[in-house]
Amino acid sequence: MLNARGRLSMKYWQLAAVAGLTVGCAAVGWAQESVSYLVRVEDPTSKLIHVEAELAAEGDTTYVSLPAWTPGHYELENYARFVREFRASGDGGSELRWDKLDADTWRIVSEGTTKVRVTFGFLADTLNLSGSLLKEDFGFFNGTNIFVYPEGRYDLPARVSFDLPEGWGVATGLSDSEEPGVFVASDYHELVDNPTFVGHFDIDSVLVDSVWVRLAVYPAEYLDDSRTPARAMALEALAQMARVLHDLFGEPPYDRYTVLIYLEEGQISFAGGLEHADSHLDIVPAITFQNPRFTFRQFLYRLLAHEYYHAWNVKRIRPVEMWPYDYERRQYTPLLWVSEGITDYYAHVVLTRAAIWGEGEFLNAVRDWIIQTEALPAREAVEDASINTWIDPTFVDRYMYYDAGALLGLLLDIQIRHATENRRSLDDVMAKLYHEHYLEGRGFTTNDFLAYVGAYVGLDVAEQFYRDHIDGRRPYPYQQVLTLAGLSFETDTIIEPFFGVQVASTRDRRMLVRQVVPGSAAAAAG
Repeated sequence: MLNARGRLSMKYWQLAAVAGLTVGCAAVGWAQESVSYLVRVEDPTSKLIHVEAELAAEGDTTYVSLPAWTPGHYELENYARFVREFRASGDGGSELRWDKLDADTWRIVSEGTTKVRVTFGFLADTLNLSGSLLKEDFGFFNGTNIFVYPEGRYDLPARVSFDLPEGWGVATGLSDSEEPGVFVASDYHELVDNPTFVGHFDIDSVLVDSVWVRLAVYPAEYLDDSRTPARAMALEALAQMARVLHDLFGEPPYDRYTVLIYLEEGQISFAGGLEHADSHLDIVPAITFQNPRFTFRQFLYRLLAHEYYHAWNVKRIRPVEMWPYDYERRQYTPLLWVSEGITDYYAHVVLTRAAIWGEGEFLNAVRDWIIQTEALPAREAVEDASINTWIDPTFVDRYMYYDAGALLGLLLDIQIRHATENRRSLDDVMAKLYHEHYLEGRGFTTNDFLAYVGAYVGLDVAEQFYRDHIDGRRPYPYQQVLTLAGLSFETDTIIEPFFGVQVASTRDRRMLVRQVVPGSAAAAAG
């Protein structure tokens, strides 16, 4: 996922106007038991998205839950806290008693009924990549926010329909069913991996290698000015990225890929994107599209490339600790430096190979990674940082595995190319992880990754690099490795004071001290 601090944060897509317009995939029917959902917007000004879910009763007691987090956004958010007016009914509409079992689970007395119907309103007033938002003419939601599920049952297929104000459309990755306006998912993982736009928005697409790459943008008026070629620039860049990525892995893993962009017209404290298997959701300032010839190069292209590469790395090439996803608890993994850091490295590789930017911009990015990594107040192993991402605040930047992981990807890539006389590269390692792990239905481990690297540089070399720079805290071998690629490395040392205090601004613009480092000047001053 990419944000304005330079970090890249946090599926299918289909356009459907409930009143008639449907674009997309072939109809799918479901013979087995499924969970049926209705998503309804009655009054957009209420900020409430109304949800109905119908599922089979599980004996005398039925447990239904909402996720505690959204994959790609490694933070427990407990979406059940946004639920309002929860109700449960059984056969014939009879009211069923219920209570809360824990923060995210409802316990429903279902004795004597075959079906359980759950209804509630979800407060959609959160502008963030893992949240939901409802405005007068538009809304978006993440499936993890609103789709309750039978406790522990991620295997059930789902059916989703919409009841929206007149003229509103739907942009979602869910497949068409045989019923117009009804969409389906093969299981819960697919169901919630689809951020969805509802309302009025712009839509366009480009065909690449026989698959559609689609762009949905809200609000649409930022694309209406012929003097601002934002849509054309974004679509062309996405097409160039897609060609490079399809070539890297040998195939597109999706039937279509969609980018959903929300443009914030007011003040915004962040900007970034969140990955999904066949799409990603971006939230960026509206000014990004008002002056695209400048802002696209500075930020948007990198964001698009990073999130697009995630369609392979992390959504499909996934650490074994997150295979499959468990939405009820934290899933710690030491491999986010691969999932996010190497993704950031390849975002810049893709932009360069696609000729969206030049060698100079790539080298500038490398310089920035080094500066950011070496400026940290302490050296931390990227494996530890990967685990610590669930903890906030931390003394060392909780997202340091982005820049450091990108550097490690570069250093490994150069060593592989040098050892094989440029016949092999990190491309081959990532392709092996895709073909020999994802396509075989399994996650990968650190040992798997090292084995693929070691096949080209020698396992002893790969394991020593791991001990020194991935699990270890030794300085990165910039001079030693970069010269193998014909690059020179020079450093200038600037001494800057470090007071040992972390601060933040409060809503009334006062300064709040968040942390004082023991032994620092700030600690000595009291």
